[in-house]
Amino acid sequence: MCGIFGFTSWDRDMPPVADLCRATNLLRHRGPDGGGYWHEHGVFLGHRRLAIIDLATGSQPMASIDGRYAITFNGEIYNYPELREELRREGCAFRTASDTEVILAGYETWGTGIVARLEGMFAFGLYDREDRTLLLARDRFGEKPLLFTDDGGRVAFASELGPLVAIERGKRDIDIDALAGYLSLNYVPGHRTMARGIARVAPGEWRLYGAEGLRRRARYWKVAQVIESQVPTDGEALLDELQRRVDTAVRLTLRSDVPVGLFLSGGVDSAIVAQSAARLGNLEAAFCVDFADSGFSEWPRANAIARKLGIDLVRVPLDVSVLGEFLDVTQHLDDPLADSSAMAVWTVARAASSRLKVVLSGDGGDELFGGYLTYPASQWHARLRPWLPLAGWSLAASMAGHIPSNARAKVATGYKLQRFLRAMPLDTSEAHFTWNGTWTPLDAAALVSSAAAKDTVSQSIRRLAASHELGANPTLRQLQVADVEEYLPNDILAKVDRATMAHGLESRAPLLNSSVAGLALGLPDRLRVNGAAHTKVTLRRLCERHFGSDHANAPKQGFSLPIHSWLRHEGRALATELLSRDRVDALQVLDSSAVDRAVQAHMSGKRALGWELWGLMVLVAWHEQRIAHPPVLDRGLDLTDLREVTLPLGATK
Repeated sequence: MCGIFGFTSWDRDMPPVADLCRATNLLRHRGPDGGGYWHEHGVFLGHRRLAIIDLATGSQPMASIDGRYAITFNGEIYNYPELREELRREGCAFRTASDTEVILAGYETWGTGIVARLEGMFAFGLYDREDRTLLLARDRFGEKPLLFTDDGGRVAFASELGPLVAIERGKRDIDIDALAGYLSLNYVPGHRTMARGIARVAPGEWRLYGAEGLRRRARYWKVAQVIESQVPTDGEALLDELQRRVDTAVRLTLRSDVPVGLFLSGGVDSAIVAQSAARLGNLEAAFCVDFADSGFSEWPRANAIARKLGIDLVRVPLDVSVLGEFLDVTQHLDDPLADSSAMAVWTVARAASSRLKVVLSGDGGDELFGGYLTYPASQWHARLRPWLPLAGWSLAASMAGHIPSNARAKVATGYKLQRFLRAMPLDTSEAHFTWNGTWTPLDAAALVSSAAAKDTVSQSIRRLAASHELGANPTLRQLQVADVEEYLPNDILAKVDRATMAHGLESRAPLLNSSVAGLALGLPDRLRVNGAAHTKVTLRRLCERHFGSDHANAPKQGFSLPIHSWLRHEGRALATELLSRDRVDALQVLDSSAVDRAVQAHMSGKRALGWELWGLMVLVAWHEQRIAHPPVLDRGLDLTDLREVTLPLGATK
């Protein structure tokens, strides 16, 4: 796991190499074990290393044996031993024991076909010195980030936004289309970023650039392509097959040259991963967040699992004092991401990084097996919407905000009812995106200042649903596929990547395995979601086999914080300061009067807008950290820990 940065130019000047090195070192937190760079005319590759595989000879950037290909790579290729043996049979030789060299040899042998053969999480830039081409590629589910700019003969790429805005300081502003989605979702959807002109390589995509620009691109993998049409439906046979696939996935993710730990909550997903990992490997320790508010704590259930499996469980306390780190967390979240549970991941990652470099997690289980309450909510929405004309539901939506809600409950019944009713005027496909979101599209439009922006914002969720080819009444499987392609990479995985790598910690998600996904999404609806209270049916049954029905059927908790209460009390000063008129006006896109009204409505207790305000706070902080005052290429920074790599000259024309 690492941080990567690269810059290529076919017909324009390059920035000074020293500045490109300084941009690379903005990713030092992702790779504290060292760094390197390689450059020649028209190309620079930089790398910060977190050493996990092949500690002795796996440094980067790395070149192929003949020097023709050079790569900077972030991630882990879990099936690299099998690929190495296959490549050896093809006549390839290897100098290292690293997964990085397997990518180089695979590209030399199979071209872009190597990308589809990789099982793991990855993002890389690979340069062909003979053809002068650059290949950018990202893993199937989007576990590892890869951002880029394509600017008329020049391409730059990086693991995070910081180096890209720093190298062209002062040339970015807010992308209104990205803002439109963010205001309703609290994350930036699709492949844009909030910084205009900077985009993401899509999950399961590679892009090949040459002197003429983008030469070819391909989506080499989509989750819909692996859904199995025939899966076992007999109870025990199905659970046996699921266990076999989970074990295979966990066994792959346990491959490491350093000790491996575990993020353990009280939920089903991490319990399943823990049970498999405890049988198959030697877990160093597990880590669990224990909220000061007992209504939010998962410690008792996590502790019971750890005792049953014989795992050393480390308690990581979390309370409202974490708000003192708000600006540090938003700085590392990079593109604005207002999932408040990032504070919990940040805290547990810091604790784990004091002992380990690698942890496993249960990420992906909710999307693949149907664990979110949004799925039964969408099913009920589709059933109920025909009962009243649109005007009737619009009236119900307008009154929803007056339903009482317990601000100290994790997700109070009254709050869920508010959010359900306010989405009733929308098509089910649009309503589904709002369940995990914040402002409705019309409410979000009221926050922006220009007429053009209001129109863009009001249509954002409709455009998002259309981009995933969702009709007005989508099926459960269609909604899950949309979440795997959208919510999972742009919220869940982005949050985990940034919060863990801020502390030099690698998080691996065994459930994000093609074989597991194919089985999970191929299950009949009743074995995924069966009624309002029965989500993640099959995974819960597997959990029941190991831990009993009480644990398997316990309500979903998650990492949500008591944001409504915190912002009214201990975090009030932080919220009102960040959302003051002068700081909101500095964005030049929001209506500060509308924002002020929302702040007052929440602080007075008239509305429960904690998560909505949290999103605006993150947006203001992001603008100040990335646009108004972007990262500086500190010319006094010590670059001696960046090792220059030299390659054979014979590969160049």
